[in-house]
Amino acid sequence: MANKNRDKRLPRNFHKTFIPERQYINAMLQFAAKGQSGDMQEIARATGIPTGKSSGKVPAILDYCRGLGLVRLVDNQKRSSIKSPELTDFGRVVLLEDPFLKCAISQWIAHFNLCSPRKGADIWYQVFFMQSQLFTGSFKRKDLEKSLQVIYGVPNGNLIGPLVGMYEDESSFKLCGVLSDSDGIIFRKIAPIVDESGRGYGAWLLQLMSDYFPNQDQISILELDKVAGWKTIPGWFGASFCDVVDLIEQKGLIEVDRHMNPWLLRAKKTVSKAWQEIYDDMI
Repeated sequence: MANKNRDKRLPRNFHKTFIPERQYINAMLQFAAKGQSGDMQEIARATGIPTGKSSGKVPAILDYCRGLGLVRLVDNQKRSSIKSPELTDFGRVVLLEDPFLKCAISQWIAHFNLCSPRKGADIWYQVFFMQSQLFTGSFKRKDLEKSLQVIYGVPNGNLIGPLVGMYEDESSFKLCGVLSDSDGIIFRKIAPIVDESGRGYGAWLLQLMSDYFPNQDQISILELDKVAGWKTIPGWFGASFCDVVDLIEQKGLIEVDRHMNPWLLRAKKTVSKAWQEIYDDMI
């Protein structure tokens, strides 16, 4: 099972050292919304995303959009040169309501998706899911590098790539700013628990429930974290996850059975409906 899941995650070098620039993400979402298809050169011409004769940003941006949970590819296209990206429910509402991902909740959910055990990017999964307890608060950049070298069996080389830099760049994901580097010390920011983010967190939670436990009426809060990282990836350690669950419940998205230990969650809205409402509380 682990190998199958790993095959679905983006490999460690998918980004070719490029960061996910939001203007190019927008261009790819528009391409997908129009139902267009093409090889990398054709996508580059249609979107304006820079590319060369044999390489460029198009493959990385397309993969980022997949890892960020904004588009999907049908299985038989993943090895084909012709790509027809389709918007996910999240990608559709982002394109309609926050097309350049200028809202913090858009960036946070996209970040969560990039860390996904099933569909994210492998290095983000390793840092924010598998090794999350090691890399919280603040830690040395060289320790992160060494950890990645051990995980991948690569004794030398910069494996961190754009993992930190994308969260420091205004053109990318600085608004959520999950990671930042100051003189070789990396600081990790925990996803903020604020009212206006409740619907976004809730839609993401419902999506995980649907993806990992389809057709199951009640789902253990601990089991969901074990397989999907719903509280580990955002960094909601200790009792803070209770505040998140309370917030999502107040938004009418879930019902929580607190008489059971661990708590059991039940969906009160469809996933598609929940995604449509993630910006409803924005001021």
